[in-house]
Amino acid sequence: MKKKEILNILRETLSYLEREKVVFHKVELNDIIDKYKKTILGIEIDALVYNEIHNSVKAYLEMYNDYDNPLLYQMSDAEEAVENYLSL
Repeated sequence: MKKKEILNILRETLSYLEREKVVFHKVELNDIIDKYKKTILGIEIDALVYNEIHNSVKAYLEMYNDYDNPLLYQMSDAEEAVENYLSL
């Protein structure tokens, strides 16, 4: 997967997370959102060495117990994309 594709996945997921925070007043998402921003910046400047968003789905579920939220699939895809990027 190319860097641009990974960044698109991350930015789209970040957008969904930010929307979820605003629409549903989920202020606790700030930590996960910050990790997505840090990951995006790390990829942009070719300095990412650790997957900051690893286990973000688990963290989300621990906070909200919202197993039916389709956002979880997007977050899982983003985690996997970053893992693939780091393994290159």
